[in-house]
Amino acid sequence: MEDELTAEEKEQLLRFQAFRKVSLGILRGWAWLFALVFCLLAVVFTVAVVWKSAHSNSRFEAVTRLLFTPRTVVNVQNISDKQLLSILERSSLKRRVGRAMSMEHGERESLVFDLDLKQERKPSNLFTLSARSPTWVGAVRKVNTYAEVLIAEYIAFRTRELSTLAEAIELRRNNLQEQIAANEGEESVLKSKAGEPSPVEALTMLNALISDQRRNYSMLCVQVANEEARKKNFQEELGDLGTAVIKCAPQIRKKGEEIKALDDELAKLRKIYTDINPKVKGKLEDRRALVEEYSELLRENGIDGIRLEDVEVLEKAALGLAECQMKLEVLAENQRALTAEIKASEAKSETLTSVIRPLERLRIKREELERTLREQDEKLGNIDYLRTTARNDVQQIERAGGAGDKNPLRVKNFIIAFGAAFVCTGALAVWVLFLELLFGKIRGGDEMTAFEDIFLLGSLPKPGVVPKAIENDVFGVVALNFNSAPTPKGIVLVCRLPGSPVQTGFFTSLEWNLSMSGQRVFSVNIVPSADFEPPEGSETMISLVRKDAQGWFPVENRYMLAPTELQILKADFDALRNDFECIFVLMPDGLQHGGNFLGQLMTFCDSILVCAGAHATPRSELAYVRKIANAGAKPMLGIVTGASAKTVKREMEVEE
Repeated sequence: MEDELTAEEKEQLLRFQAFRKVSLGILRGWAWLFALVFCLLAVVFTVAVVWKSAHSNSRFEAVTRLLFTPRTVVNVQNISDKQLLSILERSSLKRRVGRAMSMEHGERESLVFDLDLKQERKPSNLFTLSARSPTWVGAVRKVNTYAEVLIAEYIAFRTRELSTLAEAIELRRNNLQEQIAANEGEESVLKSKAGEPSPVEALTMLNALISDQRRNYSMLCVQVANEEARKKNFQEELGDLGTAVIKCAPQIRKKGEEIKALDDELAKLRKIYTDINPKVKGKLEDRRALVEEYSELLRENGIDGIRLEDVEVLEKAALGLAECQMKLEVLAENQRALTAEIKASEAKSETLTSVIRPLERLRIKREELERTLREQDEKLGNIDYLRTTARNDVQQIERAGGAGDKNPLRVKNFIIAFGAAFVCTGALAVWVLFLELLFGKIRGGDEMTAFEDIFLLGSLPKPGVVPKAIENDVFGVVALNFNSAPTPKGIVLVCRLPGSPVQTGFFTSLEWNLSMSGQRVFSVNIVPSADFEPPEGSETMISLVRKDAQGWFPVENRYMLAPTELQILKADFDALRNDFECIFVLMPDGLQHGGNFLGQLMTFCDSILVCAGAHATPRSELAYVRKIANAGAKPMLGIVTGASAKTVKREMEVEE
């Protein structure tokens, strides 16, 4: 699982584990204080809770129950069990119990805590009432009065709610009646506009009449077309010649009749006489004269060669044309009259159509309003029924007849006391942990290695707490651990944190052990330049003063070195690397925060040896060195100085 974590997540997990380890170590160190405080608080809280329970105003508790069974109607919303609970659990109702029991004002305020209302889960319409009092009789009286007040409050609330609802429904009902009356008035106006008691039937009849009228109009159009065709035929038959013949037809017919009469007379005379008879001859002369006049009449009118029979035919065609013309005039008049009737019928149909749709909408709206009105009337009836039955919705199952006595030594009181003691002790532990983390001192080697970035060499005892032989053995074991540590030796920066006592014997033992392993050791002391005097027989390198296997680096500014000073110092250490395998750079007492002196020294050092005093070095000092070392990616070694004899002996046993 850890292989799947990113580098950042692994770092956060490591920090959390280190923080937990340090915190547990601090809490274990103060465990005796927490145990003592818990015991004292447990005793104090137990005595207080038991005493208060024995003298409590709620020693006796009486219980009763209310059953909520409301009447149900379809179109009126009922109060649910949850809504009823919100109505009955108001604190003002508890104070009303005090007024009903004639209590003083201060006693009424205490009822808020003495009276309880609880809704059962199954069934949810069952409510449990409880009352507490210093006396048995007071608890019984309180709980029964509480039940009476709640029942009365429900009846009053439900009656007010139903009355308000009834007023709203009555207002709605009056509004509906006004809308129905206005709707009926609009229907009357539209019906009077239609002029018929039933506009739909009138429209149906009118549509049938319009269909008949349009059919008759179509027939008239057919007749007109037929007459137009006959007229055209007669006109073609007459032509221009026929028109001229018709103009002089009476004269032609008269001459023709005269000629015919003479022919009849000639026929009678020829039966008696011959053509040479004067009578016949005179008639022939008269006939020739008439024929000449007839021919002259035809020539004058430009109709030579027309026969009397043709005149009769043309007269018949003229009569037919006149008849057609008269019929066409009559038919045209009928068409105009029928067209006017159709337009009038269509206009009336449009009027009826424009009336019927609004009338239908008004009818539907009126029916809906009437249905809503009936529903409102039904609601009013149901509301009256609910108002009369509201006092039976909530009933007290049985009046409380007794009260229970709460034993002051019951387990609950001890749980409360021990719980309070545990909470207070926990708060004290958190406060102590907070102060320790901010201002506390390092407790031992386990705390130095919590973050796993310091390799612990061991613990050095306080001077004089263990025999000299054991002290030398401890120095030797720590020196061997230093020699076998996985971190590189080379140039080792020794940081002695505030609170760490000087262990000169340890460094002598360390140098001796390293020399015995074949390593050449050199020590460099960083000293203030103002107080430094070079030892006799020493030699000066570029910036270091050297005498045999010991050197000194005098500095004026312990906060920061100049870049040239740092380069010169680095050159001296590079020269020393050629002669020595292990070089110790001993920091002066304490650290100077705010500068970069420590970080500059770390740039050319291979590792850091941190010396912290047990129960003496502040955690902030160690955190400061760790921060700088981690920023430069320098491995760290750790030594705990000033440890107790018990700690030293335990570590010696582990080494053995």
